[in-house]
Amino acid sequence: MTWLRLLDDLDLADLPTVGPKAYYLSLLKQGGLPVAQGWVLTADAWHHGLGKMSWPQPEQDRLAPLNQGGFEALRRRSQQWQQALRDMPAIAPTAADWPPGPLDWGVTPTAWMLRASLWVDGSREGLGERGQSDLGGTRGDGLLPAQVEADLATLPQALPQFWSQALTARCLVVWMLHCQRLQELSLATLIMPVYPALVSGTLTRFEGQTTIAAIAGLGLALTRGEAIPAGCRVGQGGVADAIWTAGFQEHLYQLRPAVQSPPLAAVQSSPPPAVMAEPIQRVGRDRPELDHPLDSAQLARLVQLGDSAQAVLNSPGVRLEWLLYPSADPAQPTFVITQAAPWPDPMAVAPAPSPPPRARPQPALLPSASIVVQGIGASGGRIQGVAVVAKRPQDLPHPLPPHCIVVLPDLQPDMFFQLQAVTGIITERGGATCHAAILAREVGIPAVVGAPQATQLLEDGMVLWLDGDRGVVYGLSEDAVTHGQFQATLAQLKPTAPGDVQASISAQQAARYHQLNTRVMVNLSQTQRLDTLGLEPIAGVGLLRSEWLMLEILEGRHPWDWVNRGQEAELKGRIVQQLEPILQALGPKPLRYRSLDLRSHEWQALAGSPAAEPNPMLGLRGTLSYDIDDRLFKVELAALATLQRAGYTNLQLILPFVRTVEEVIACRRPIEQAGLTDYDGFALWIMAEVPSVLFLLPAYARAGVQGIAIGSNDLTQLLLAVDRDQPIMASAYDERHPVVRLAIAHLIQEARRCGLLCSICGQAPVRHPELIADLVAWGINSISVETAALPFTLEAVWQAEQGQGQSHT
Repeated sequence: MTWLRLLDDLDLADLPTVGPKAYYLSLLKQGGLPVAQGWVLTADAWHHGLGKMSWPQPEQDRLAPLNQGGFEALRRRSQQWQQALRDMPAIAPTAADWPPGPLDWGVTPTAWMLRASLWVDGSREGLGERGQSDLGGTRGDGLLPAQVEADLATLPQALPQFWSQALTARCLVVWMLHCQRLQELSLATLIMPVYPALVSGTLTRFEGQTTIAAIAGLGLALTRGEAIPAGCRVGQGGVADAIWTAGFQEHLYQLRPAVQSPPLAAVQSSPPPAVMAEPIQRVGRDRPELDHPLDSAQLARLVQLGDSAQAVLNSPGVRLEWLLYPSADPAQPTFVITQAAPWPDPMAVAPAPSPPPRARPQPALLPSASIVVQGIGASGGRIQGVAVVAKRPQDLPHPLPPHCIVVLPDLQPDMFFQLQAVTGIITERGGATCHAAILAREVGIPAVVGAPQATQLLEDGMVLWLDGDRGVVYGLSEDAVTHGQFQATLAQLKPTAPGDVQASISAQQAARYHQLNTRVMVNLSQTQRLDTLGLEPIAGVGLLRSEWLMLEILEGRHPWDWVNRGQEAELKGRIVQQLEPILQALGPKPLRYRSLDLRSHEWQALAGSPAAEPNPMLGLRGTLSYDIDDRLFKVELAALATLQRAGYTNLQLILPFVRTVEEVIACRRPIEQAGLTDYDGFALWIMAEVPSVLFLLPAYARAGVQGIAIGSNDLTQLLLAVDRDQPIMASAYDERHPVVRLAIAHLIQEARRCGLLCSICGQAPVRHPELIADLVAWGINSISVETAALPFTLEAVWQAEQGQGQSHT
């Protein structure tokens, strides 16, 4: 019996197996409305897949044990389950399983979208991409985002990847509130073509009012927060009285014209191509303003669709997602409905199932909020505190009040260490890999970056609830604060304290981690983190950022100010004092010290700082700056040599932001003059983050380089020409992009061919743990991550080496 159903013939009895999203679309389709064509792969396929999984624990799919062991244990279990799901035998439909057609697509399908339609057994809770049922306040990009595929032939590979999203840690937390086992969750999959949208948006009709939001192109710009939609409200006076409010959209998403899917009959007749072009592209708009996306005739047609949908669903209101795409007549583009639900109760049409509901835990309610600010989750954790808002870090009060959350336009490392007593950090600028975000993760402060207008929307003294995992900040209402709603929520959601590595790793796990071929190391810059680090399973420090280590000892003065005042000897002594406790804690394990990489804009708060450059990312930084003036570099080398003479022969040196082989050759002379190369434990490394390194590894090996440390943060932004510090470009910054993956694989394999060691110390394996299996398969020697990421990185490497991790090469 096939698991595929057409949307045309679903009825109420199918609701538990197809979910509300598919069911409501079917109702509208049977009512004669223009609904997107497609199929639904029923939840029977999902349940069959769960039954075929090789569960890594005897409890199998039981959710109750996930409450034990804290957030890190939940994250590890989530990784194991996701991998087991991806590893199960393919169960995707064959060509014979597809229901007979032909279907009237309205367009020639060139890409396909997979969307989740969920149902929980024994309840009225239909769960969708946006979690609009009773999910304890889940909103935003959704629990299970849609997935776009260029070819139906890739469905056997795409389905496990799509389903594995339901096993992420954040989803499991929600399922635990509603289910006892995963089998009680019914996940159906809508398979629909991606239409070449001219305009897309939402329509909400309730109490005689129709509210429309619209953007240009596909709806991804809206769901990713990259556009402010144009808005229109139509009341009793009809379309003639409608007034548009302008929106703003700099980029739109559209189908890539070159993508062409094969006919359905050919889905099983040929294997999927090894490399598939991305089916959707992001392009700039000539004018960012959005004035009237729809003309009056189109607006009237859309309003009529809303009226008809409300009548078909027989509900007080309706909410639609729609798009407008070109038809055979260029003057008459066609509307199509891609999602529908009754409004304001998404389950108004669906009656309760006949079995009596059993007692189940109630989901945690989010506190009542007077305002909500959305940004990028930079450092995990959920906390409550009082807002301290300032236009510049220098304007913050001294001392800061206890339990405060600072709200700033931006935060650079030179000011960061003055804020370590704060509870949380919110900035308007910055991305997930900006230096403020990396520092916040290292010291364990929950943070949200890239939150537009945060300093205008949040008021000084306002009580805030900050969710660093989801990138959301709530300004709590006085009623929520008075009745202590947030305490109940935090009691259920508070994760394990960051950095408590030893407590997160059992003795059995530690023993097997000692057998790893791929070394797992830690990125470090703070001596005060040593007590909680737990160095037993760690192979050493893979990256010590010297500029951050020095911030604690500079007394508010720029390093060049010390040198220019003739205080090189004192600065050297202070560096030695900072490094020695770390070396003592490490014992014989290596410490890779990255010499100073001073980007001018990050140090402006320090006295004696050089002027900020127009483009500091590509300015005088890294080893090129040593060639211009090597005095500060020689101070660092003298400090390292002092420690070597004191017996710390495990010191290694990483040269930062190396552009050319000539820069390395120029650095070799002072390194040798300092005597660093006289010790057997010394090794010279370079950061592999400038794209030129892809072509120069043999030359670097001949120049005396012994290892490369892949800096995925800068490498990604330079390969893709994306500023990682700009939140509006966050969606374009992706370390999983095929170009970045190819570059990393090439560096690892070419380094091995040249006899070089290879490590990665950027944020890629932290932000995307699924890359770890690939790194191991490509042959990387070591992976260095921040403290909080050590437990799941160790486990992921162990699984990959045992053949349990699935490489996506």
